[in-house]
Amino acid sequence: MDIVSFSKAAKVEREVKQARDSFATLDGRLDAVSTGNVVSVRLKTELPTIGEAGRLYLVRQDSSNQNTSTTYTYSGGEYVKVGGDRVSNHTDNGAVNINGTKTLIYSHPDTHSADIIIDGSTKVVMTSQEREKLLNIENEANHYIHPDTHSADMIIDGATRVSMTLSERKRLSVTDPWDAISDLVDYTDVVTYFAFDMQGRVIRQVVTDNYMEQVVTEPLLTMPISTDGYGQNDSFLVISVGEVHRLDGQEFVQLPTLVDVIYQYDDEGRLDSKSITRMAATPIQTNFKYIYDSLGNRIAVKKY
Repeated sequence: MDIVSFSKAAKVEREVKQARDSFATLDGRLDAVSTGNVVSVRLKTELPTIGEAGRLYLVRQDSSNQNTSTTYTYSGGEYVKVGGDRVSNHTDNGAVNINGTKTLIYSHPDTHSADIIIDGSTKVVMTSQEREKLLNIENEANHYIHPDTHSADMIIDGATRVSMTLSERKRLSVTDPWDAISDLVDYTDVVTYFAFDMQGRVIRQVVTDNYMEQVVTEPLLTMPISTDGYGQNDSFLVISVGEVHRLDGQEFVQLPTLVDVIYQYDDEGRLDSKSITRMAATPIQTNFKYIYDSLGNRIAVKKY
């Protein structure tokens, strides 16, 4: 039920209750009810010969009722006086039962001014100024489309997720390989050498049990052709063969090596495979193959 119909029906119900409580007739009170379905005449003789069921007829000077205002309905081929004890609510919007007949008290118009509508608790009406303001806003104003790609520099740390710096990436690339081979090394004092590519990724790792040297020369791709430039006990890593050498004063001496790890990456920068060789009387090599899904998540590691 809309608010206007509810107000009208509530008013009629209140009038009926007041009439019953005071043992008075409803005839006079219905005169004050604002209705849209009432035929008003001065004398009873002016009533239509045949009335219309469901309509109220008001006789302002009813000679059969001491010339007072009297309300009738048309039922069963005759006009029947309306009394307070003959009026009850009807389930339909804007209607009541009078003398057992559904009578429409109020019918909401098909159209009406928006000025009679007031704001509700969840929905409100729009003013002329608000409509004008809305019309002056450009289409898709403040519409934002996030780019497909952008620099990671514009991302800030959140409460539960953070971004990664270049130094953190390099450190992480070292952490993962060591975890993979830590169970192969039983020594408490070992020296680990790393070789990196241009992206800062570990491509070779050598773990040795040599405890003597403290400073290691930058890794070399091949063995130097001479001892020029080296001091006694200088140590260095030869990447091409994965061996650690030290100058003993006269020549380069290979140091005993425990573990030699070689890393390979795919075009996306993901670890693709790794080979781990344990140096002993007979070298033992173990290979690992990493498998990823389409989202880049590692889903399996094959060892052979």
